[in-house]
Amino acid sequence: MTRLHDTLHRIADEAPAVDLADRAVRGSRRRRRRRTALAAVAAVVVGGLVVGGGTGLLPFRQAHDTVASPVNPRSWEIESSPLPDRGVGPLAYAYLTSCPDRDAPPGCESGAWRVVTRDGETYDVPQAMGLSDTGEIHGPVVITPDGRAMAYYSRQDETLKVRDLESGKELSAPIRIEQSRLAGEVFLRLSDDGRHLAITVFGAEKPLAVSLDMRNGRTTDLPSGWMPVSVANDGGPVTVVKWTDTSSTVRLISPRGDDSAYVIPEYGQEFSALSPDGRTIVKIGMTPSDDLPIRADGTLGVYDIAEKAWSKVEIRGLPEDGVVMRLGHWLDGTTVTARTVVSSDGHRRDNDTTTVYAVNVTTGQARLLHTYPFPNAMVPGMVQ
Repeated sequence: MTRLHDTLHRIADEAPAVDLADRAVRGSRRRRRRRTALAAVAAVVVGGLVVGGGTGLLPFRQAHDTVASPVNPRSWEIESSPLPDRGVGPLAYAYLTSCPDRDAPPGCESGAWRVVTRDGETYDVPQAMGLSDTGEIHGPVVITPDGRAMAYYSRQDETLKVRDLESGKELSAPIRIEQSRLAGEVFLRLSDDGRHLAITVFGAEKPLAVSLDMRNGRTTDLPSGWMPVSVANDGGPVTVVKWTDTSSTVRLISPRGDDSAYVIPEYGQEFSALSPDGRTIVKIGMTPSDDLPIRADGTLGVYDIAEKAWSKVEIRGLPEDGVVMRLGHWLDGTTVTARTVVSSDGHRRDNDTTTVYAVNVTTGQARLLHTYPFPNAMVPGMVQ
């Protein structure tokens, strides 16, 4: 596996004032705004959190703690080392390095993946492609909710890999994926047990939409133009969604390729993962408005798949100017994780941190889980 240092260092030297990571984020935001005409969902980075208690997941630090400091630190000032071959503890989050300041040192690598463990150790992940030479192709990284495994795109092997962090063992996808096939908006999902992947790319010249069993090599085609939101553990379905201005359709696709569809009478592309019992999926509530075609309305939309019942609940407990931008995995049978941002008149304002809440889908009550020191932190479990 190869390191991105030489390529990204060359790019930084040739254009030291250009931050490739920021460019990729801005480009993806523009594509999403054009596609949805929805300013309130312009963010492309997400957050998620693993907490203890009755969830069966590992315990995490309290909400007022941060894994790294200061807030929004400069990448080149953070001490890091290469990811060890084995023995890495559960991950708290990942981020792309960024070198936007003119005082960044010559060796600053922009657009390379790093991971941070819950114990605060920071590791470079050279085997995971971050940004391509031009900064136009973004290699995705996702982390299981328990932080014990991660999936990434290997530039050298031109495929997706899932790595168990404790043992260091890796599983490779049974198909080759040329880097050019990621030249679009990439949606990569990983099952909680780290066995199954689903990937769809919007806007690429050669369509890519497939789910992969990383152990037995089985592949299942997914419908083109549908966004995967979650992948169940062994034997469970891949959940994909598609939307119009007035409705959303959820499809559950089994490993055999069978599927069932459910129509929700409201636009939306910001969904949670499918609940562990396969019964419920949640989306950010949307309402048409005078100044924006569609905007978040401060609610969660809850769809009971078994009963085909649709309801909405008002979100309570967020800061006055806080809005939910992404939903994630389930902490228990009634609670999902949610990434929030600060909003002004319905428009997102850039934050210096990534803030994650737990929201009860029955009562709408939100409680703060954690704040991460980067605005673009990629943490476990969120649906990006």
